[in-house]
Amino acid sequence: MSSLSLMFVGSVLLLNGLGLLGVVGPKATAPVNVFIGSALVITVLSAVLSGPTSGSGQLDVVLGATGFLLFAFTYLYVAFNNFGSLPGNGLGWYCGWAALVSVFLAVVNFVRFSDVKFGFIWLSWVILFSAFFFVLALGQGWLQRPTGWLAVLQAVTTTTIPGALQLTGTWEEVNSTVVATVQIVVIAVFLVLVARSRATPPEPEMLRDTRDLELQR
Repeated sequence: MSSLSLMFVGSVLLLNGLGLLGVVGPKATAPVNVFIGSALVITVLSAVLSGPTSGSGQLDVVLGATGFLLFAFTYLYVAFNNFGSLPGNGLGWYCGWAALVSVFLAVVNFVRFSDVKFGFIWLSWVILFSAFFFVLALGQGWLQRPTGWLAVLQAVTTTTIPGALQLTGTWEEVNSTVVATVQIVVIAVFLVLVARSRATPPEPEMLRDTRDLELQR
């Protein structure tokens, strides 16, 4: 992902995470999902049209575009759901598929691009997409708050900070071990929150039909 696009993706993750936590309403998060989702689609079109037309260079551009489109379609899907107050189960199944694609992109970053830092970031996104799948497609509403916190933490650690460091030309100076450690800590925090949510009975106001839960990512 380009540094500028990556940094702005953080704004969507933040707002959608806050939406899952009940801080902002679904319709309040929809506009930013439209803005950033549309911007990512334009970025993909620009990269593909201006990139190499054959060979390994073209393949690298297409692989990079895959990551852009994965998030672009997620955000646009969220916007449609939230504007129309639609059921979230279809989006949940999309996120299940997106989790599998994220595994593929993690392997691509590790093996083809030798980019260990973004390899770990993509693995972290696998967890996030999987969490959305469990909440929306499988109706595990008790995971909603841990997933919201995961989105907020990843908004800072996987997008905003890496994007800002890329913009300032200092991302290459960051050690891969630091990136991996930060993501392990984030996932560990998420797992602790999952364990606590599992052990704590849901409050009455949190009991609702998760089939109508809108995804806030």
